[in-house]
Amino acid sequence: MKICFLEGDMSRKGGTERMTAVLANALCEEYDVDVISLKPMPDEPFFSLDRRVHLINLPCKTQSIPGNIRAIRRHIRKNRIDWLICVDVGTGIFGVPAAFCTKTKVITWEHGNFYNNWGSRYFPYFRRFAAKRSDGVVVLTEKDRQNYLAHIKTRKPIHVIPNPVERHEFCYAQDSKTILSAGLLLPIKGFDVAIEIASIILKKHPDWNWVIFGEGPEREKLEGLIRERNLEERVLLPGSVQNMPEQYQKASLYVMTSQMEGLPMVLLEAKSWGLPIVSFDIMTGPGDIVRDGVNGYLTEPGDVEKMAERLDLLMTDQELRQRFSQETVLDMEKFSFENILAKWREILKI
Repeated sequence: MKICFLEGDMSRKGGTERMTAVLANALCEEYDVDVISLKPMPDEPFFSLDRRVHLINLPCKTQSIPGNIRAIRRHIRKNRIDWLICVDVGTGIFGVPAAFCTKTKVITWEHGNFYNNWGSRYFPYFRRFAAKRSDGVVVLTEKDRQNYLAHIKTRKPIHVIPNPVERHEFCYAQDSKTILSAGLLLPIKGFDVAIEIASIILKKHPDWNWVIFGEGPEREKLEGLIRERNLEERVLLPGSVQNMPEQYQKASLYVMTSQMEGLPMVLLEAKSWGLPIVSFDIMTGPGDIVRDGVNGYLTEPGDVEKMAERLDLLMTDQELRQRFSQETVLDMEKFSFENILAKWREILKI
């Protein structure tokens, strides 16, 4: 069987690119796997691909919607692709037409949630188009599946497959005084709110700091907010790093202030390394990962004071942090790689 992933830009450092690499590397053990990057890459992808995975850059001259569709169509016909997996709903406008009147089946893989439109007025149309014209849609949570079913009339199946995460043996750094956050520096990630919370909580805990890993267009704005609050030595923006497992192991807490997510990999990874999590309880994601009051805290989205209060509890009480860390193993089986890969195999057998 031949499988082809259609991705926007494999040089990016986001969750969709990471999950594409993870799944492609796993499936190439038993299938012939290609990954098409719509945006040509001068360098290697940020997330490494198995040598058996074929990475295809579309020619620069095809960089238009019709041109990309024609190039993808040539590829799937020439290579007799059985399954085209459109990574996120936006790529469906290329992948679905490219596979039309071929034997190639199309799966659209939702990486946000039904209401996550990335500030684009076109995304609701892309999502509806994908749900009606693909051979199936994969979403990350049951709640999002219900959102699709409630708003789009389609006979095509909506499958629920979470993101996987590797389970680790960990030794929680109970003496650490570091709060950790990570992600693309985009408005939707809410790192400006994180800095606002930091300005409250770090005054009460002068021996703590907050490190936000990631890169993006919000860097200059965030650096300005840090300067305004005189937090230059307390809130750090070191950029993107390759050794995130090491960073999780050195931290004491993980905080997420996103306005919207699908099923955030950063929370799954923080959980897998035993970090207590404090997160806004947004529509999808955190509630599937964190048990409030058991291995972390979930607070009303945007409630800065409540999140600062919850952080204060954990920063003050080392024993509470240790207890929460021990309970992070709860629900990990839901996200085991073996279970999730089995679900993908079931779809690909259809």
